[in-house]
Amino acid sequence: MMYLRLFSSAIILFSIAFLPYWFYLILILASIIIFPFFVEAIVFGFLIDILYGGGVGGLLLSPFAFGATILVFISMPVQKRLRMHV
Repeated sequence: MMYLRLFSSAIILFSIAFLPYWFYLILILASIIIFPFFVEAIVFGFLIDILYGGGVGGLLLSPFAFGATILVFISMPVQKRLRMHV
């Protein structure tokens, strides 16, 4: 499971650098749902804001990182109810 998480993080990092936004957003959302406490999504949110942000400014005003943080914490109770065999 750890190697799958590392592999998915590498794929997401590649997709942030080279693929369109809709592709990496879907991958990040799927990873948040599949992996428990996927905090890498928050780091990826900061990376997206650094690379493609329109000068929003400040770490607290980072919309992608803020959205990823909210999704990670909302998905925690939902993941306990889901029955997934990965």
